[in-house]
Amino acid sequence: MRTTIGYMLTLAWLCGCSTGSSSSEQNAGAATPYQLGQALVIGETRGGELMNVDGACDTDVCREVIERCGEDAYADVVVDTDGNVLDVLCFRGNAEVREIGLEAVATASAGNNTVLVLDDADDGPDVTGDVVLTGNNAVIYGRGAGVSEIGGDLAIDKNNAIVRGVTIVGDVRIDKNNAQLSFTEIHGDLTIDGNNTTLAECVVHGQVIINGVNTVLVQNRFFSESTLSAKNLECNGNVSVTASGQPAGDAGTATGDADGGASDAGVVEAELICNDQRGPAEDRGRP
Repeated sequence: MRTTIGYMLTLAWLCGCSTGSSSSEQNAGAATPYQLGQALVIGETRGGELMNVDGACDTDVCREVIERCGEDAYADVVVDTDGNVLDVLCFRGNAEVREIGLEAVATASAGNNTVLVLDDADDGPDVTGDVVLTGNNAVIYGRGAGVSEIGGDLAIDKNNAIVRGVTIVGDVRIDKNNAQLSFTEIHGDLTIDGNNTTLAECVVHGQVIINGVNTVLVQNRFFSESTLSAKNLECNGNVSVTASGQPAGDAGTATGDADGGASDAGVVEAELICNDQRGPAEDRGRP
């Protein structure tokens, strides 16, 4: 079944989320905001293709999800142009869920094995300042880049972080390994110093610096870059976006739409050029 991110996030909210709270942050114990037993395949169609992951499914995607995430999970599966799995973003059913309530908070952090959930109200930033992921396997889960917003910067300081469905007004810096971002819009710069980073169905308005190895970029839109180079870089379906009559690097002021994609009015899209600076054979591939 084909779906857009707006529909998928609505489905996940209806199927898997508990009632919101007006407190700044709820205690742990809320239901997961994603539908367990499903996977969204990213890289073959825009917005992804939703599928059930159960005993009746005998595809490579299902096998990869069950192997990496277990059966009690939701997953974003990132594939290349031939449908081969490049990475799997696992949202597990046994995670500790904490929700930011309807009242905005100044700052936020997520510790080990914690899912920090932002609400679905289109009422400005959910976090007005910076967010730091201070624990391993921490997740930020938003309801879509048009409604879930971090007003400051995002720093990923631990391994195995996932960020999904949010807007970050400031910069994003990834210092650790195995970070995964999907359906996220970054208005500032993106700096990747960690290894094994995946970016899928995202929009980046600022500059992109990739110092780490084994970066995967699938179906992203870049407003300040026409070419990206990195060691062991994997790309599929990325575009460089410029305003009409402007060279790449001057179009970062274009506004985004409700699903995290930038507006198409007055812009020109071209295929992003990816230069894979091949590293040693033992460094290629993902864990």
